[in-house]
Amino acid sequence: MYNVYAIQSVISKRIYIGHSNNIDARLKYHNFGYVKSTAKDKPWRIVATEQVEGRDEARWLELSLKKSRGKRLKWIKKHRIEP
Repeated sequence: MYNVYAIQSVISKRIYIGHSNNIDARLKYHNFGYVKSTAKDKPWRIVATEQVEGRDEARWLELSLKKSRGKRLKWIKKHRIEP
């Protein structure tokens, strides 16, 4: 099982979309600065997540969310994790 996730920077409010089979470990990578594209905006918190069957499906969903702002905002609203 894989998770497609949206994380938001606590400071800049920027949202990043990604996928992982271990979402807790992946969030730690983002917050420790090991992911180049998210290193400058840490700390991050998970705002939305959706579990999918396999890596191919997760990659496809991640790509489609990154391509369309409208689809991304709708997806985040539907899969939002309340703080």
